[in-house]
Amino acid sequence: MRRPETKASIEALIRKLRDRIPEVVLRTSLIVGLPGEGEAEFEELCAFLKQARIERVGVFPFSPEEGTPAAAMEHVEFEEAQRRADLILELQAPIMEEFCQSLVGKTLDVICDGFDEESGLFTGRCYADSPDIDGQVLFTGPAEEGAILPVAIDETEDGLLYGHCTEDAPC
Repeated sequence: MRRPETKASIEALIRKLRDRIPEVVLRTSLIVGLPGEGEAEFEELCAFLKQARIERVGVFPFSPEEGTPAAAMEHVEFEEAQRRADLILELQAPIMEEFCQSLVGKTLDVICDGFDEESGLFTGRCYADSPDIDGQVLFTGPAEEGAILPVAIDETEDGLLYGHCTEDAPC
């Protein structure tokens, strides 16, 4: 994708961020199955992700867009790109779970996105969550959409955080 960064420069940046900001949450989005990505490159990506332990990763299979240079280049079939995306998600699951577990017992500022009728809980996002990509915080209220609330995190399951508004602050 003609990006000037190298693996070494990205690893150095991650080390620098983690050294200077111990509680930093790193997030990235990946496209797998791009032209030029063979099995060796994909395995290198997997090894990098295991080592870097990025807390939030969105991953998407390459889908050629008509009229772009990449669409005319040789690339893996969509099914293979989807398989690779699924493997990345599988690799990331324990890393994400470890991060979510580290939030249990903490109180986070959560922006309320609305109410989920099925669960009977309010939904929201904390500082680590990208809308429509990462997990959510599900919590008891009352709350209003758009409000930023202190939510005590009680538990986590499958990348979701569950909690309640704290008693010492209005919800």
